[in-house]
Amino acid sequence: MKRTPVSSRWLLVPLIFLAACGSRQGVPASVDGWAPIYASSDSIKKIESVDARSITNGGKIYIKDDILYQVENGQGIHVIDYSNPSTPRKLRFIRCYGAQELSIMNNYLYTNNINDLVVLNIADVNNVQLASRKENLLRMVEETPPAEGYFECPDHTKGVIIGWQQKIINNPRCRR
Repeated sequence: MKRTPVSSRWLLVPLIFLAACGSRQGVPASVDGWAPIYASSDSIKKIESVDARSITNGGKIYIKDDILYQVENGQGIHVIDYSNPSTPRKLRFIRCYGAQELSIMNNYLYTNNINDLVVLNIADVNNVQLASRKENLLRMVEETPPAEGYFECPDHTKGVIIGWQQKIINNPRCRR
């Protein structure tokens, strides 16, 4: 058996110590934390009127004439014929990612598209048109999660952060 010289053995001790005591000491291997939800910047900016759909996470409402507009949190806006309140009829869904707010003046609907303020011409709800966009005017979706704790560090090569979800995070590197 070949013996390692004494001086070489002593060099191994600090290396083992440094490897064991890195900056990750005390960080759990897995923890309930937050993970960013990504979308491509091209897809999230696309706003369109599509077939009506079920309301699953309804938000704020606005009534103009006989039409009720209801936010589907984070997804868009439902357009509902409310001329007979006992039998409302879904007309269309305006897909607008990140939508959380809305207001209407004349034939223009104001809402957020993630962090952009958008103005939509709703004169024809079957063919909604983008009238104006003010980019990054709002801070509706943050770069950090909505609560304290561990989270996956943002990776902008995966796209734009459109929200956060709770899940088990393995080897978390970021904490708020």
